[in-house]
Amino acid sequence: MPCQRAQVYSHIKCHEAVQMEPFPIRNLDTYDWKELENRYLKVMEQHKEAEDALQNHISRMLEIFMAWSQTTITCDETRALKRFKTQMHHVQNSEESLEKKKRHCIFLITPSCK
Repeated sequence: MPCQRAQVYSHIKCHEAVQMEPFPIRNLDTYDWKELENRYLKVMEQHKEAEDALQNHISRMLEIFMAWSQTTITCDETRALKRFKTQMHHVQNSEESLEKKKRHCIFLITPSCK
């Protein structure tokens, strides 16, 4: 990954350097248009390499983000399931406790029949 960052950085610096080169126009009739075409193709290739490096870097970062977000989702789902089970256990215990209290009250209030 550090090599990739260095490669992206070097392409950006290369891009800046190419843009800063002056365009030497003296006489259009005697200008070497083939050299201009070659220079253009070279610059476009450098830009393509820089773009490819950036795309690869972004793709790797996206893969890392997707793995991270999936892990977070899994952890949240596990936590939610545990919380739900705890709540269910609490409700069941509360219902059982209430039922015991009701039976006890009924036992105390009902007269014994002998």
